[in-house]
Amino acid sequence: MKKYYILSVIVSWVLLANAQVSIKPLPKPGYEERIRKHIENHKVIDTHEHLMNPERIKSSGMFDFTLLFHHYADDDIKSSGMPKATFEKLLTKSLTVQEKWEILEPYWEKSFNTAYNRVVSLTAEKLFGINEINKNTVVELSEKIQKAYESDWFHTVLKDKCNIEYIINDSGDRSFGDQSMISYTKRFGYFRIDSKEDLEKIGKNRKIKIESLEDLEQALTLEFEEEVERGFITVKVGIAYSRTLFFDNVNEQEAAEVFNKIYNAPNKDFDFKTVKPLSDYMMHQIIELARKHNKPIQIHTGLQAGDGNYIENSNPTHLTNLFLQYRDVNFILFHGGYPYGGELASLAKNFRNVYIDLCWLYIISPSYSKRYLHEWLETIPANKIMGFGGDYHNVENVYGHLLFAKEIIGNVLIEKVENGYFSEKEALKIASMLLYDNAFNFFQFEKKAILNVGVSSTSNNN
Repeated sequence: MKKYYILSVIVSWVLLANAQVSIKPLPKPGYEERIRKHIENHKVIDTHEHLMNPERIKSSGMFDFTLLFHHYADDDIKSSGMPKATFEKLLTKSLTVQEKWEILEPYWEKSFNTAYNRVVSLTAEKLFGINEINKNTVVELSEKIQKAYESDWFHTVLKDKCNIEYIINDSGDRSFGDQSMISYTKRFGYFRIDSKEDLEKIGKNRKIKIESLEDLEQALTLEFEEEVERGFITVKVGIAYSRTLFFDNVNEQEAAEVFNKIYNAPNKDFDFKTVKPLSDYMMHQIIELARKHNKPIQIHTGLQAGDGNYIENSNPTHLTNLFLQYRDVNFILFHGGYPYGGELASLAKNFRNVYIDLCWLYIISPSYSKRYLHEWLETIPANKIMGFGGDYHNVENVYGHLLFAKEIIGNVLIEKVENGYFSEKEALKIASMLLYDNAFNFFQFEKKAILNVGVSSTSNNN
């Protein structure tokens, strides 16, 4: 034991000698295990999901091993060469499990290396005991998935295996799941109105005639207030898939001119340059409503899923004018801004109303996640970093993603302790903040706990 201690001291001194900055004294032996155990056992708040109704999964054509591939892994399968239509066929009931695998296997062999696909392998192993996905195991894996759904698999995975206490789900379907556990974000589709048909669709949904800009604003206000009554917790803006995140400060007259041009031209689709002033104006109206009702705004930044996207559209620095104008509205920037990690850090550091969310990030790139979590913990107040959102349709891959997240968070904090940047006590505190405390305090989940089940609202009861 004495030799081990001497050796650990020597190793620690070597590490400290290589560290950029050493603030804290040498940790006591065993700190690595204690940090990992703390993280492993910790409750989690999951800040972003797209979870599907389990009954919908059971009735779908992907109720087999393809369930693990249909979200995100499919992007890399297609990127490796599979036509989109071919992948869509895999998610139907027209093929047997073995036939599906025969089609998928060549593309899996080309793309198994990516983090999207590594999480599929990890999930199959840890949840279903399948060490390798191949022609000999896909039937067994499919049967195990189907067997799992005979019980309350949805909550078994999220509550028992993930230790998730609260989830913010981005879904219009609120008919499933433990409602003391699930909260909702809400998207408002007023950003991209290209034609009179789009206006008519909004009017039909709201059961009002939209004949002026004032009518459009009224429709938005009514929808927003109805959603407030339904208890949504945050606004979601995912518009970077179809336009730039730069929103000009457009006045009412300019917006009305665009509205009238669209309204008076039936059967015509306008280009983005023409409709952008109206889109920008409506974004400002949404922010004003968020301010009025004290709702934060989650914004997709960085990488877009799928293909055919312009990454420059989603550069988070495009949003700077909004942060300056709406100092009393909180903005949460999603996905670690990949690949704009440095830009994201400067925004969260300089604006008290800008926060970072690592949802989706660990399976985009584990090494990016580790590198920038190191950097963000050196540049940004720790209370402004939300550490996990699975961003998946299915609970199985949420579990696999959370394993990625916990390992990466553990690696970063252990290195920070090794290098003397944090003490062990500080590292444990940071872990609690990332996994639970920051989201709990920001979204005020203590109110939800009191209203629903009266559960403990502190992260010290791990």
